[in-house]
Amino acid sequence: MSAAVATPGQVSDLFANPDALQTALNQKVQQDPAGVTQSLSDYLKDDDTRQRMVQEAQEGLQAIHDIQLAFERVYSLLAQVDAQNFKGPDNKVIQKLAPTWRTYSDTFTKSLIQTETLASKGKAAVDSFVHNILPIIRSTAMSAADKKIRLDFYATSIDQNDQNVKDIDALLLVYDQLGTDVAAFKTSFETKMQQVGQKLDTDIARAKEDIEAIKKKLAAHQETAKQLGISAGISAGIGAGLLATGYLAPVAYVCFAASLVMGIKAIEEWFNEVQKIKGELADKQTELAGLESQRAAYQKLVPACASAAQDMNLISAKLLILTQVFKLVKSDIVDASTHLSTASGADDADVTEVRNDELELAASSYAMLAVILETFATGWSTQVKAPGS
Repeated sequence: MSAAVATPGQVSDLFANPDALQTALNQKVQQDPAGVTQSLSDYLKDDDTRQRMVQEAQEGLQAIHDIQLAFERVYSLLAQVDAQNFKGPDNKVIQKLAPTWRTYSDTFTKSLIQTETLASKGKAAVDSFVHNILPIIRSTAMSAADKKIRLDFYATSIDQNDQNVKDIDALLLVYDQLGTDVAAFKTSFETKMQQVGQKLDTDIARAKEDIEAIKKKLAAHQETAKQLGISAGISAGIGAGLLATGYLAPVAYVCFAASLVMGIKAIEEWFNEVQKIKGELADKQTELAGLESQRAAYQKLVPACASAAQDMNLISAKLLILTQVFKLVKSDIVDASTHLSTASGADDADVTEVRNDELELAASSYAMLAVILETFATGWSTQVKAPGS
């Protein structure tokens, strides 16, 4: 009787619920252990499966390469933003962004070193199994007693696998947290830059209003000076002409005229007030020029900030790809460890059919693991930038 074919909906349900998938697999194993073993062995040896493993490993390498470049691009942009000393809504210079980003980059670099170390350990485990354990178990010249003694290799290999799985789990937590941190930073960064732009627009509008108010105040004093000049016997035409030549041109003349009616002290105070207003105007015009220059710098950085936000998204997405590769490695290690445990627990110390099947499955899992690690080793030197370089 042919096996029932699962519907797309049933497949989706199983993938959405890993526990249900594991339960269904266990049921299959109980119903037809030999058939499942053979199917799994065939699957692991299939060229298409191997190619998928290679592709995933290559995607992991590409993810590392892309993440490294993205971290560098974003850092360069954030350093430019920090140099502008932009202010936030509280009128305080926003917290420096580049140092925080550097901690994320350093975490990733540290994780890369651990990744390379883990890959080396994995390669050693594969070599040990293929070159040491399998030949002993498959040997026809060795007695059952000798093989029993050498079954201790199982325990050692399984312990190594368990440690590798723990190391991968720890690394996955780091990558997951890094992805979360980068996503949160991106949200905060976009909000801060939006607030900076709004603050600049508001400050520029306020500075322009202040300048207009100061100009009106100065114009009123000029009008007073003009009237004082007329009162002192200067014609309106001459007074207006003097004023038109600049703020300072008529001051001495007007001071002389005004002193006749106001007294020396009073006119000095008036003169000082005019100078004070001119100073306020100059300060405001300088402030406005600075704000407009900063806004120009901000507007120039806006496209780069948008690109940086995209890079932050890319890093989060690529970290997800990288974690999938490590989960694949972990899965192969767990599978190999499970089959080794089953084989070492077989009643007969010799190579029984059950033990042989389990060992072959362990070998297949290790072979898939070797494909991934070999792909990483081959591409690491050309695609991954050495930490600190």
